[in-house]
Amino acid sequence: MNVPTVTICSDRFLILADSESKSLGMPDLPVALGKHPFGGIDENVIDGLIDGFVTQIISGFRGV
Repeated sequence: MNVPTVTICSDRFLILADSESKSLGMPDLPVALGKHPFGGIDENVIDGLIDGFVTQIISGFRGV
C-alpha cells in the first residue's frame, strides 16, 4: 500500500520495535524515539518531548 508510517516508541522498546519491523519485512521502518517513560512526566518536559517527536516523524515521512 505504500502508506507513510513512523513508529513512535520509548527508548526502552527500541530493540522490540526493530525486531518487529524486521519480522514484518520492513527493516527500514522509521522510528520516532523518546526517553522512557512517557507517563508521569512534568508538563514542561512534555513540550520538548513532543517537539522531538514531531521533528523525527517529519524526517521519517521524508525518508531522511
